[in-house]
Amino acid sequence: MQPSRILLLNILAAGAFYVAGFAVLGSGYPTIESSGREVIEWFSHNGADARIYAWTAAFFSLGLAIFAAQVAAVMPKPQRYIFFAGVLGFAITAQVQGWFWAGLSFHPQGLDAATARTLFQIPTYWGPLINGSTMTMAVAFIALGFGRKPIIPRWLTGLSVLFFVEQAIETVTVFGRSGFIAPGGPMNVYLGGIIGFLWVAGVVRWAMPRVDQQAH
Repeated sequence: MQPSRILLLNILAAGAFYVAGFAVLGSGYPTIESSGREVIEWFSHNGADARIYAWTAAFFSLGLAIFAAQVAAVMPKPQRYIFFAGVLGFAITAQVQGWFWAGLSFHPQGLDAATARTLFQIPTYWGPLINGSTMTMAVAFIALGFGRKPIIPRWLTGLSVLFFVEQAIETVTVFGRSGFIAPGGPMNVYLGGIIGFLWVAGVVRWAMPRVDQQAH
């Protein structure tokens, strides 16, 4: 199989696992605003869903690693290392978040409310902290769009700048407590997720012919 097809199929599969993870949780899962009792109640009745969510995180991280390796291979130094480090940080954060969700699903009834709430709030901050990794990914590509001989097209440079700026603004969710800017809330999951998907699609489109050229 051509490397470009592997790249495309891999990122589509990774995206599917990412979306499936949130889909299986439904719309009633706990948030940063939930009380400890609500956290215990949800995990007591939805433990299997939480473990499926963690399971999808494992395969999502696998897809990110393959994506990082293939794209970094066609980037110059040191940008390839910066990009790879950013994707690696993203993958590790996804694993840690899933780790907490799976752990909370095991014996939630044995937790007191304050402990349950604290344990749940720790992985909820994946949103604002993962922005450090995503900004690292974006800045590696921004650097390729400037200079006397830009390596990437203008449209990808512009998309990378948009992604970086949005992710930088999104770090304010670390101070949020409720609503749109809450940690792990709509700004992190939906706004950042949509722009992130568009940016990844652009990177894959740019990289596909180059990974094939490198193979010959």
